[in-house]
Amino acid sequence: MSQEVSFPRPRRHLHFDALVQLARQRFGTIPDPRRQPDFALPDTLMAGLALFSLKDPSLLAFQRRPLDHNLRSVFGLKGIPSDSQMRVILDDVDPDYVRPFFNDVLRQLHRAKVLQQFRFEGCYLVALDGVEYFCSKKVHYPHCMTRHHTNGSVSYYHQMLGAAIVHPDFSEVIPLAPEPIQRQDGQTKNDCERNAARRWLKRFRQDHPRLPVIVIEDALSSNAPHIRDLVEAKCHFLLGVKEADHVHLFEQIDQRQETDHRETDQYKAIVDREAGTGIIRCYLFTEGLSLNESNAEVKVNVLQLLEIDADQTSR
Repeated sequence: MSQEVSFPRPRRHLHFDALVQLARQRFGTIPDPRRQPDFALPDTLMAGLALFSLKDPSLLAFQRRPLDHNLRSVFGLKGIPSDSQMRVILDDVDPDYVRPFFNDVLRQLHRAKVLQQFRFEGCYLVALDGVEYFCSKKVHYPHCMTRHHTNGSVSYYHQMLGAAIVHPDFSEVIPLAPEPIQRQDGQTKNDCERNAARRWLKRFRQDHPRLPVIVIEDALSSNAPHIRDLVEAKCHFLLGVKEADHVHLFEQIDQRQETDHRETDQYKAIVDREAGTGIIRCYLFTEGLSLNESNAEVKVNVLQLLEIDADQTSR
């Protein structure tokens, strides 16, 4: 059950207007190779920020928006680039130039002691997950990844690995710099979430070498190479796991259950009965298991939850 949490009163440098100006200052440091452009690069980046901040349904809808008070005074725009202009200009911006802005915001949150409120069990919970944000069968360029369909058609798409600091008691999250998942220069094979996670961990530790974190991911991340990367980056982790994908892992759990008739340091069970509902929850914790037969040296602990309804139906 979540508790009511009150954040400290926002300081002047954490107000929306101040953060928007912080973004403009950072965007002003990004080099622009164009000569005499119709729209300056910082203005175009600010227009992109305004597009998402004002939650217009599409790029075209944003371009048709009148140049109102918000766009002029808050985002500092004197004009709005067309949808095609914005795509052409921003497609050439290396994401690495935008990454520092996320650290700018994080420093302000640390300065205002807001970041401290997100500590959980001595660490910060960092949720990592891949997301697809563009797909087309017509529009594409060399960095697009490709998906070949059985009917012979090809889809071109982009993904990214999103990251955010989260807390079970807060609906707010703190975004961290994402990692693009796209075809690299000179490569013919698609990029993948695993490679992106490796790059993200390396960059994250370069930016935040001493930040204690618990990385939270879904079952796609429960593989030996990624776990080694997490350990090398000095990250704690909570990863989902599916029995169908990790047969050897669950066979070890079954063996422990059969041989350990009493609770030990390696196998523990806790039963919780929810009053008035008839629901019974059994938490099983097993330590020191091999992830799979091919990577016996990669040891993990497994926490299982078995929930039984009043009609004895397990979930």
